[in-house]
Amino acid sequence: MNEPLDWAAGAAATLGNLGFTLLNSDHPAAPAGSQLLVALRDQPTLRHFDPERLVAWVAAADRGRPITVDRATTAGERTILWGHVHVVDRLPVENRFLTFGGSLRIADIDPDLRVVRHDSPGPIVRWGGHSQGLDDLAGEIGAFFGRLIVPVDFVPGAEARLAAEPPGHLYAAFIRDAQARRHGLVQGGSASLDAWLRAEHARILRDHPGWWEVGGTLLDAIGLGREGSGSMH
Repeated sequence: MNEPLDWAAGAAATLGNLGFTLLNSDHPAAPAGSQLLVALRDQPTLRHFDPERLVAWVAAADRGRPITVDRATTAGERTILWGHVHVVDRLPVENRFLTFGGSLRIADIDPDLRVVRHDSPGPIVRWGGHSQGLDDLAGEIGAFFGRLIVPVDFVPGAEARLAAEPPGHLYAAFIRDAQARRHGLVQGGSASLDAWLRAEHARILRDHPGWWEVGGTLLDAIGLGREGSGSMH
């Protein structure tokens, strides 16, 4: 069996009684990495949340634009950008996620079932919705994405720069920015978040040192360098 069928069969097995699931949400270093799996079925099961489409962002002419993946979308693989991912059912209600971007794979198992898998080098976190709450990291990641919107709107070339960067670079920029902003926090700080940030910082320096340096350059280029330049090593 070739690799595309391997991943699709594995996703279908995981989604046997589910409409969607999130794996290794805040553990991107896990062997399988962070993954969002979605089942698009020909008929709703009425036993769980039954997705009919997924909405994410892709790069087009140096800008981000939303795309919809449903049962009519051409199967295959594409790259999605940082930001929101919405998994929507027929009613329509939705469950929302935040991602640093990465690959999006689409495959048909049989005439009744299509599976979608999103992989990212950073966390993929729950951001509320119909049948889920918020992950602990959602606030930090959402705030970082909110800060990115400012240069996208006001700094020439920032949107194109962010769209062109690999997701790992943006993730490293987030770790730098979050650590710098939390530096010296005592009252009101989260020890568990600080420990997680330190662990991911150390892992990136060990396994992907280039990400760390490029992440700092990226923050400088879009005007967030002063905040993101702390906690270098």
